[in-house]
Amino acid sequence: MGASATLKAIFRTLAHQSAAVDDQIDRLKRANRKLGQEQAAGMHALRILTKPELGADWTGSRARTFQKKRDAAQDKMRAKLTTRVDSYQQRIEAKIHELQLKRDFLAGTRAMAYEANDLLHKGEKAADTLEHKLSKIKGRLF
Repeated sequence: MGASATLKAIFRTLAHQSAAVDDQIDRLKRANRKLGQEQAAGMHALRILTKPELGADWTGSRARTFQKKRDAAQDKMRAKLTTRVDSYQQRIEAKIHELQLKRDFLAGTRAMAYEANDLLHKGEKAADTLEHKLSKIKGRLF
């Protein structure tokens, strides 16, 4: 395969990989927003469920027992809505960061490919440099 065909394959691969990374980042960001919305809706529902206060008629040991169980259930629900969702969102954000680093790596590789493309147009005097540059790019991509 000649240098021109190799560069075309490199640019095609870079475009494909960049599009795939951008798509993954977009999907993860949408999922993260949706999780935040679901968490907010859950917290709102929790406030509504526990909003009715026990009236003055609810006194005594049965009322205290009921209130303790109600508070414990509310605490468990709040913990699930915050701890688990927050942990999951942190994992999503870490994956987004990892993909952004990959996108930056691909951008650097694309810059190298443009340099190689410039060398291709310089002709025979840049052939050795071009072959070296293409080898480095191939090593990064394949």
